Amino acid sequence: MAPNRSPLLPALARAALMVLAAAPAAPALAQSDSVVVTAPRGAGTVTGFGDQPIATSPFQVDTRTQEQMRDEGIRRISDVARVDASVGQGYNAVGYWDLISVRGFVLDNRFNYRREGLPISAETTIALDNKARLEVLKGINGFQAGVGSPGGLVNVAVKRPLAGTLSEAFVGWQSNGSVLGSVDLSRRFGAQQAAGLRLNAAAEHLDPPANKASGNRWLLALAGDWRPAADTLLEAELEVAHRSQPSVPGFSVLGSRVPPPGNPWINLNDQPWTQASVFDSTAGTLRWRQSLADSWQFTALAGTQQL
Repeated sequence: MAPNRSPLLPALARAALMVLAAAPAAPALAQSDSVVVTAPRGAGTVTGFGDQPIATSPFQVDTRTQEQMRDEGIRRISDVARVDASVGQGYNAVGYWDLISVRGFVLDNRFNYRREGLPISAETTIALDNKARLEVLKGINGFQAGVGSPGGLVNVAVKRPLAGTLSEAFVGWQSNGSVLGSVDLSRRFGAQQAAGLRLNAAAEHLDPPANKASGNRWLLALAGDWRPAADTLLEAELEVAHRSQPSVPGFSVLGSRVPPPGNPWINLNDQPWTQASVFDSTAGTLRWRQSLADSWQFTALAGTQQL
């Protein structure tokens, strides 16, 4: 008995062959073709190392701009410990100056802090309202410090006049009741906008969780620059800061037991004769930049600090 063959199958097979024959063949990729991916190198630099990019620096640097500090709620140097795992808090009692550790080493407030790359004493409160960058250099601080804690360095860079106009006001509030208000103004003047000024002012009411430890602080800073010639730039800046707040000692560990959580209503410094801790500071710098031939630049920088 002859098998039953359907005439539809040969017709479908012939149609499929015709479609394959009509489809154009994809051109083969030549062996010499290559794909090149390029990306710009990061433009961030480290204070004290000229135009050396951070990516090629011989140490690790954690740099935070003013925008990042505002977004992360960083109002004092010790707040960096909340956003950087390699930075820890030291004895950061209320009403006291900041103490931090980098990679387990507590930084020395006399030798491990810089302002515009120049040594300063951090045995005072350092306001960040007029700072453009907060840099934490981690490890082998002998590149810039010599004597000091091996953990690293902390450097703050001051805001300078901008190329354009800036008018900014900021109001901040923290859940414990601290209220901050600040203004940031930048203007340029003269022929060809050769001179510039930048004013920063801030005032804050401090109300920490600790009982009877309210205080206040304020900052007034002015920075200016002048370009008398195309290859000459003169810069000057000055800041005056004040902070007044009662200090609150921390609870000590007794024996080998883990202490219970501290009671914020217990203030060991709440005595009738207790006075507030007052920190007054004045700091400023003068800088002269002179462009030379063949991409060379001469820079002279002088600074002062009074506590």
